[in-house]
Amino acid sequence: MPRVIRTVGAIALVAGIGVLDALVSARLPLSILYFAPVIGAAWYIGRSQGLVVAVVAIAARFITDIHWNSIDALSLVQALLWGGALIVAPRLTAWAHARREEVTALESRINELLQIERSFARTDPLTSLCNRRAFIDALQKAEARGRRTGERLAVARLDVDSFKTLNDAYSRNEGDQLLRAIATSLSLTTRMGDLAARLENDEFALLLYNCAPDHAQKIGQRLVDEVAELGRAYPNARVTGSVGMACFTASGPDPDEMMRLAGAALRQARHGGGNAVVVETAERGAREMSAASEPPANA
Repeated sequence: MPRVIRTVGAIALVAGIGVLDALVSARLPLSILYFAPVIGAAWYIGRSQGLVVAVVAIAARFITDIHWNSIDALSLVQALLWGGALIVAPRLTAWAHARREEVTALESRINELLQIERSFARTDPLTSLCNRRAFIDALQKAEARGRRTGERLAVARLDVDSFKTLNDAYSRNEGDQLLRAIATSLSLTTRMGDLAARLENDEFALLLYNCAPDHAQKIGQRLVDEVAELGRAYPNARVTGSVGMACFTASGPDPDEMMRLAGAALRQARHGGGNAVVVETAERGAREMSAASEPPANA
């Protein structure tokens, strides 16, 4: 609603109070009621509009006093004090409103910073993937839900083979670029609802929902192939990837054991020189291992 209309409404309210004051002033002084539209105008419209309404209220009250009361020294002093308070009221109200707006803006900024801090606390700054803390939290929730629903889960851990050699042969910046490229590949590999994370340095993880062992094997092989393809840009480092995966049913182990089993599968994948996938199923403890379909061109 435009300010002019709201100001006119406040003045109309003052006029109504003035009429009521004129009718009952002899029996019941209503001077306190004039403060309501003045304060309301200053708070919701602005200080200037509040002052306008205050001037109108003073005029209305003055007319009422002339009509009903005789003007003497005492009533004049009372009128001056009342009028001064009415003039000051919009200024104080506007000041309080401004402070309230500042506090609201400060609270909003604090909440925004808290959200950013929470995001940073759960996000890897280099790759923008989830970090270990966020991944473990998600795994715990998924495990609890899986026990209720019987949903299969798979945890994959990917490690970049010869990553230190890459940093030594090229540079740390090149290593960071490779990690970001792998993170992008992981994000594209995951389905809606799955979760990709960077656990530390050159180790990544995937949390896959409703993932059977045969599907996990395909995903792991795809990751190995993609890392090998990215590694072609660094012929002096022989960059490949090793993937360890563990698949679980609702009666599977707790999250810590899930991570341990996936880590054991990863070590098994690296044992033969890397560039391999190992899938372990918790219900039978069997391991399936496949080497990459083709060795990288720089092998």
